[in-house]
Amino acid sequence: MPDFISHLEELRRRILICLGVYGILAILAYLQSEKILDLVTAPLYRHANVQLVFQAPHEAFLIRLKAAALGAALLGAPLFMQQTWLFVAPGLYDREKKVLFPVILASALLFLTGVFFAYRVVVPWGLGFLLSYQTETLKPMIGIGPYFSFISGMVTAFGLLFDFPVFMLGLMKLGIVKSQTFAGARRATYVAIFIAAAILTPSPDPLSQLLLAIPLVFLFEISLGLGRVLEKRSGL
Repeated sequence: MPDFISHLEELRRRILICLGVYGILAILAYLQSEKILDLVTAPLYRHANVQLVFQAPHEAFLIRLKAAALGAALLGAPLFMQQTWLFVAPGLYDREKKVLFPVILASALLFLTGVFFAYRVVVPWGLGFLLSYQTETLKPMIGIGPYFSFISGMVTAFGLLFDFPVFMLGLMKLGIVKSQTFAGARRATYVAIFIAAAILTPSPDPLSQLLLAIPLVFLFEISLGLGRVLEKRSGL
C-alpha cells in the first residue's frame, strides 16, 4: 500500500508539472495567437476568392483560445513526454527501458512528421480539390470555426496514425508479436488502414484519404522489414 500511494503521489506531481507548464505556454501562445492563426489559415488563403468569416460575436475570441491551446500542446509535447518517461522508467527492467525510450522518441518524430506532411501537402491539396467546385454563382465563404476544426482534425489524424509503425516495431522488439504475424495479416492491415483513413480524415474527399492511407501502407512495409532485421539480430 505505501508503494501504491507513493506512485500516486509521483503521478500527481508529474501531472501538476505538465499542467503548470501547459498553462504558462497557453498564455504565451495566446499572446501570439494571431501569428498562429496566420499559419493555420495560410493554406486556405493560397486560393483565390476565399474569405474566412466568424458567424457569432464570440467565435473569433474562441478561435484564438483554441489556437493558443493547440500551440501550447505542440510546444509542450517534448516536456509532457519527458515527464511520462520519468514516471514509468523506474518501474521498468533495463531491457524494457532500452526499447521504450527509442519508441517514445520515434513516436514524437513520426507524429511531427505526420503533422508537417498534412499541413504542407494534404491540407493544401485537399482544399484545392474541394474549392475547385466553386462556380461563378457559388462562391465559398468559410466560417473560421469549421475551418479550424477541419485543419486541426487533419493534422491530428495524420500525426497519430503516423505513429502506428513505432508500436509495431516495439511489439516485435519485445517478442510480443512476430513479424510473421504482421505479414500474415497484410491484407487485413491494408483494409484497416484504408478504413481508418476514411474515418479519421475530416475531409470527405477520397484524395485526402488516399494521401493518408498510402504513406501508412509504405510505413507498414518498412516497419515489417525493420522488424525482421531486429528479430534476426535478437535471435527471436
